[in-house]
Amino acid sequence: MARSYTTPFFETPWHQHEEYELLIEAVGSGSAFVGDHIGEYSAGDVFLLGKNLPHWFRKKEPDMTCSAIVVQFREDIFGENFLMLPEMQLIRNTLRQAAQGIVLKGELREIVGNTLRKIESLSGFTQLAALLDCLHQISISDQISYLTQSTIVNFSKQDQDRIHKVFEYTMQNFQKKILLEDVASLTHQSVSAFSHYFKKSTKKNYIQFLTEIRISHACKLLVTTEKSITEICYESGFHNWSNFSQHFNKIVQQSPMKYRKEYTQVAGKKKLSEG
Repeated sequence: MARSYTTPFFETPWHQHEEYELLIEAVGSGSAFVGDHIGEYSAGDVFLLGKNLPHWFRKKEPDMTCSAIVVQFREDIFGENFLMLPEMQLIRNTLRQAAQGIVLKGELREIVGNTLRKIESLSGFTQLAALLDCLHQISISDQISYLTQSTIVNFSKQDQDRIHKVFEYTMQNFQKKILLEDVASLTHQSVSAFSHYFKKSTKKNYIQFLTEIRISHACKLLVTTEKSITEICYESGFHNWSNFSQHFNKIVQQSPMKYRKEYTQVAGKKKLSEG
């Protein structure tokens, strides 16, 4: 099934489903939650998600219009034994690796993205052939990154709603001080019960999750604004430079200054090549 989802239909909560999902973020930007991965997405980004891999693409601003072209499919869409053919081994491996969440890069991102922009207007064999071509292109390329290593857990609808409520509250309040008691109350649990529940569900404790959201926001500000690193530290919810610097280095594996410098250099080279 290939379909465009545009605001207000784009706004789906944190969820999972049995279908594989290949999608391009056509319009808008925001935060991407895939398994235990927290990052940013922007228009043109392409993802391949495995079956039952929890995900949520949250738009940057409440009044922003976002749109995605989404292809959902099951393994048996090609026939009962089609994927077992020797010629399908690479695609079969790619679908298995999709359990980790795959994001496309470089030329592959453009090739598959262009096909996805057309796929909704196709039907029957041509649509199926376009999907196969996308999967083939991904299976033979090294221009991919994996988003998560966490084991997939099947969540009940109640658990999906609970976790989404925690995620949404955190995204709305991460720039301020957040008390664990307030977050736990959203799920009607004690702090101890909530902490155990959250880690079991997301494979990380809540403080780690909150810190990663703050660092992701800091990364975005470093490359999209000219604000000082000290300003960015406080705007991302940290209360002192030392704490911010320590967490940034641990998560990003480099200092905020080096991160900004490297991004600026890459962006500059890209601009020159396009010019």
